[in-house]
Amino acid sequence: MSEQIYFSLYQEVPDYCVRIFQNAHWVLGNGVKLEVNIIGKSHRVTSRRGEDCLTEFITCFDQNLPEQALESVCLQPGIVHDREYRSGKLAYRVNIEHVSRVFNSMEEFTDSLDGISNTLKHEFMSAPGHPETPVPFTGLALNSDTNTFYTVHTYPERGISITSRTAIDLPVLSTAT
Repeated sequence: MSEQIYFSLYQEVPDYCVRIFQNAHWVLGNGVKLEVNIIGKSHRVTSRRGEDCLTEFITCFDQNLPEQALESVCLQPGIVHDREYRSGKLAYRVNIEHVSRVFNSMEEFTDSLDGISNTLKHEFMSAPGHPETPVPFTGLALNSDTNTFYTVHTYPERGISITSRTAIDLPVLSTAT
């Protein structure tokens, strides 16, 4: 598998048809509402608070994905994508990396995290191979107390996982004169 994996972030929800395998609605401790979708071996998370809205994808390259992204980054082994974005009243901090390990299960991934309150996952049937090879899956986990969600995409055929941590804050703007 030599497909390139991309992180894309949009203001609002782009006009892009997806097949949803799993869906959940979560709320962070600060009131930001998340619509979480597993779409194939990819994910889409839409974050909303009032009029402010950001939509994140981690997905294989698709020429039909709209071009008007705030950011679209090809995720490369050895390069951590660590960045903060601001949109309206949302401060969106994301950290994404290739991990040289394949998580065998969602539970193994969440055991590496603290304070998880909700999870969503979908396993994908892989081509017949070695019975000891883990089944590929995409998973998302929520820590509402820290206003953070995590994702994992496993690629047993490549011997890697792509993990992300996204924290969404509502920065307090100074009103001092």
